[in-house]
This record gives sequence, C-alpha cells and structure tokens, in this order.
Amino acid sequence: MSLGADRSYKMKLRDVENAFKYRRIPYPKRSVELIALLAISCTFFLFMHTNKLNSRLKEMEVKLQPSEFSALGLTSNHVSGHDAGKHDDINTLHGTYQYLKSTGQLRRVRPIYLNNTRFAGLEVIVFNRPTRVCTEQMMPLLRQLSTMNDMNVVLNGPVRTMNRTRTEKQQETEIAWTTELESGTLYIAHSNWLDFKSFGYKKPIYLSMVRDPIDRVVHDYYKRHSRTKRQIYRRMFPGQRERPEEWYLQSFNQCVRNGSPECQFIQHSVTDYVEDFKRQSLFFCGNHLNCLPFNSPHAVQEAKSRVEKEYSVVGTWEEKNITLTVLEKYVPRFFNHARFLYKLHSNSIRNRNRNNRKPRVDPDVREMVRRNFTNEYEFYYFCKQRLYKQYLALQLEDNLR
Repeated sequence: MSLGADRSYKMKLRDVENAFKYRRIPYPKRSVELIALLAISCTFFLFMHTNKLNSRLKEMEVKLQPSEFSALGLTSNHVSGHDAGKHDDINTLHGTYQYLKSTGQLRRVRPIYLNNTRFAGLEVIVFNRPTRVCTEQMMPLLRQLSTMNDMNVVLNGPVRTMNRTRTEKQQETEIAWTTELESGTLYIAHSNWLDFKSFGYKKPIYLSMVRDPIDRVVHDYYKRHSRTKRQIYRRMFPGQRERPEEWYLQSFNQCVRNGSPECQFIQHSVTDYVEDFKRQSLFFCGNHLNCLPFNSPHAVQEAKSRVEKEYSVVGTWEEKNITLTVLEKYVPRFFNHARFLYKLHSNSIRNRNRNNRKPRVDPDVREMVRRNFTNEYEFYYFCKQRLYKQYLALQLEDNLR
C-alpha cells in the first residue's frame, strides 16, 4: 500500500471514531421525564427518611445519654414512680436527666455543689440507717472495704435502745462518743439524724439509705410475724399473754382488707397499735417531737432540708450501681473500689438477709396503703432525684474533660 493511501485510510478511521464519540443519541421525550421523576422521588424519599431518623435520634437522646455517661458500663435500673409507664417520669434517672435538660439546670449540675463531704469537720461517717432498707446486704461489702481502705466499721454505739426518738441526754451521749472515734471510722446505727453542731461538736460525714415506703412496711410486717419474732416477744414480755396464732398467720393482704389495727395507717398519728418505724422521714427529720406524726408535711420538709444540707449521700439499694458509683466518688476515703468489690463478691452480698418466703402483695392492697403515704413518697422521691443528680453530675464532669 502506498504512503498516501495509508494516510488516507487512517484519516477515515479517525473520522469514524470521532463520529461515534460525539454522536448524540436521541432519547424519547417520555423516557427523559421518567428519569427526572425518578430522581426527584429518590431525593424526596431520602429527605423524608433522614428527617424521620433525625427525629427518632432526638427522642432517643435522653435514653442513650445516661448509658453513655455510665461509669464502667454500669447503668441504672428502671424505677417505677407515680406514672410508671412514662419514659419522662421525674423519678427515674432518664426522667431526672430530661427534666434538668429541659429546665436549663443541667449545665449547672456539678459535683462540687452537690457534695457535702467537704463541710465535715470529722473524718468519721455516721451512717444512720432506717430500718428495712436492705443495709444488711451491704455488710459483706463494708467488711471488704474496711480491709482495702483501712477503715473501721462500728456497729454498736453507747445507746442501744430502739426508741423512735432519742432523749436529749441520749443524743449528747452518742454525739460525744462518736466524736472520740478514731479517724477513718464508719459508725452504723438505727438512729435519727443527730445535730452535732447544736451540742458544740464538729460535724461528721452523714450517710444513709432509703427504700420504697410500702416495701419497707411489708418487709417489717413479715419480719414481725416470723417465728424469731415470737421468741423475742416471749423474752421481752415474759409475763404478758402472747398474741393468738391467727395474728401471726394473717397475710398482709388480709390484714389491710380486714382493717386490722396494725395495718391502719392513720394520718398524723403519733401512737400506734404496734410501735414500728413506718415513718422513714423520721430518721432524717431528727429527734424533735414535731417529727413524730405519721405522714406529716412538716416532718417531710424538715427531712428534705436535712438531706439537702447535711448528707453527703442518701442512696438506695434499689439502685445499687448508681448508689455505689456516687458513694465511691463523693466519699472516696471510705468507698474507693466499692463497685469493683461489689462485682467481685456480688453473690454473697445478694443472698444476705433475703426473704424468699415473703408473699406477694396484691396491687389493690398496695394502692390502698399507698394513699396513706403521700408525703412519705414525696420524701422518698426527693432523695432518689438528688441521688440521680449526683450521678449525672459525675458523668457530665468526665465528659467535659
């Protein structure tokens, strides 16, 4: 092939390639409209889906946030309040977080403002535990903590009576004795709050626990009717006639429905058919006679003021993880490593003082009793909300670092 012919052939080949390269392929008009409509539909679908997903994430923010805050993977247990089915119940950890956030208080929640340990003049804890709040289950843990943190645990003080209030002389005796305890001592007693300052002594670190008021009453009822209690009754009142067998065998449901005297919770009453400790607020209100009336608004307000101003921590064994976290961080001298030790010895702790024979309380009976504990529940929920605030403050501080 000649050079001219070869060149002519290459030029023709290039022309053919260019023709295919730049050729505009015509599409039917209806196909173009279909593609445009499909593109718009996909864009709208993605927009709606993203918007819905964003809304759901906002709804879940409150639920997820405390879990993200949770130290060492510990999360809260759900607590039933007045409206147990609602996620925004103020008496739950999630509800407290949501309330603080919605009212703008969350930014002002800081551990330093919620920790009264810094105001203590003595490195001694007075753990005035109410009856039937499951503090017995803490004893194995406290023994382990005493070894690890070099602290003393004292269970018996100078006043051994279980009266609902202490006399002024008994208060002064117990306060003076507590002041003489060596540094690093944790003193546990079934007693009301003691006012060290009014007697001229330095203030210790105050700790305590609370529990659902109805659960306390039911627990106390079946403990009082146990065989052990019958033996104690015989020893305490050797000359008196023992109660009939039916009294011991009657269930709490029957006791409430029958209107038995020991199951009537009379508002503002001071004396009881069976002297008991159903007034949980009494342990925090103090030893004044004004603290004695049952379900008293005055006693509850006094108790709330004491908790807010005097106590480092008021926990609840219903929220073990949160309580141990707060104790560990707000009172580290005594409770450092509390969560680790609880996890290590959880089996022995959980099985201590468990009452597996306690019958179930019917919902209608629980509601009947609950109506008589309105102010006691107000105090109970106040303590729990304060505990949640202390817990959330810790986790917020960690996130800000």
